[in-house]
Amino acid sequence: MQNFTYYSPTKYIFGKESHIKVGEEIKRINKNNVLIVYPEIFESNGLIASIEESLKKEELKYSLFNKVEPNPTSDLVYQGINIAKSSKTDFILAIGGGSSIDLAKSIAIGVEYDGDFWDFYCGKEIKEAIDVGVILTIASSGSESSPNAIITNKKTFEKIAIESDLIRPVFSIMNPELTLTLNKFQTASGIIDIFTHCLERYFTNTESVQLSDRLLEGIMKTLVEIGPMAIQNSEDLSSRENIMWAGTMAHNNIIGCDREQDWNSHHLEHVLSAKYNCNHGVGMAVIFPAWMQYVVSRHGLDKFVQFANRVFKVEINDENYLETANIGIEKFKKFIKKINMPINFKELGINDYDIDELVSLNNLNGKKTGGFYSLNEDDIREIYKIASINNLDNI
Repeated sequence: MQNFTYYSPTKYIFGKESHIKVGEEIKRINKNNVLIVYPEIFESNGLIASIEESLKKEELKYSLFNKVEPNPTSDLVYQGINIAKSSKTDFILAIGGGSSIDLAKSIAIGVEYDGDFWDFYCGKEIKEAIDVGVILTIASSGSESSPNAIITNKKTFEKIAIESDLIRPVFSIMNPELTLTLNKFQTASGIIDIFTHCLERYFTNTESVQLSDRLLEGIMKTLVEIGPMAIQNSEDLSSRENIMWAGTMAHNNIIGCDREQDWNSHHLEHVLSAKYNCNHGVGMAVIFPAWMQYVVSRHGLDKFVQFANRVFKVEINDENYLETANIGIEKFKKFIKKINMPINFKELGINDYDIDELVSLNNLNGKKTGGFYSLNEDDIREIYKIASINNLDNI
């Protein structure tokens, strides 16, 4: 186990109707002027009206920014920063999922900065940010309590992440009822996103992490068990509650702070979604099994065998660990297909792809990545090739 310092200032407010008290929560932390960041569609279902009512009740000023789109881009951040500065915003409230939250976080670092916010995505240290709060409407990204944000540069197609405790939300309001209107596609892509947040931590070279291994396995087993139930029955609030909390637990890093993590699959997918604007969770459904199939025969098998046995109940073949590991990977692919997610480029809707271009967009420039298994450009090329034609094998 690695030495670590874990810090999470986010206050979780979980439960039915919890979002209607957002005004009280903002007032409690002495904020007065709110920028609400959300997708325009929320104006038609009454959610924004209920938020406005809560803020008015506490006599809070607010401005609206309803331009959130999937895979938010740098131009939206610039627009949000201009609104926040002109309205003298001292607090940003994100309503939605990862796109809303990451956009809000990026605006938050730009409000008090005279330069280009993209400087922080190029490595400049974040020293100041206004506070962000969240009303979560989709279980997926885990951004509601993480120190991370991801934005795509519209000019360069770079999709880059930043990390700072200064952009961890000060509170996250989590009402599972708000997820009941999600369609099957949105629910399934969120489940895959949560699952792969676990996998990026699970595949580690750090030893003596038995406790967090079991915690990660518990989240993944829960998703395998209740994920299909939530997709098939949109009124299954119990499943929605568990999936929502799983999304937070998978990415607030309480179960990853003790170990080296990988994240190579996420980097490969970020290139894919930046280039083709595909849904992130759906892209991960294609990339992660391909990564597993490539790495399994090139690195230690122990973690793959443990994953197969504990998460998908594969009996361990003591005479052929590779067979056990491969069966686990196939069962993972079958789970992806069971919830109607794709496992190759064609199913993802990408037909006219250029693998060499995707490799170059990873910007390795002859170097290698870190993580569980270090990748060079040739490795990345092979993973994209697998992802482009992947299919189910008979097991």
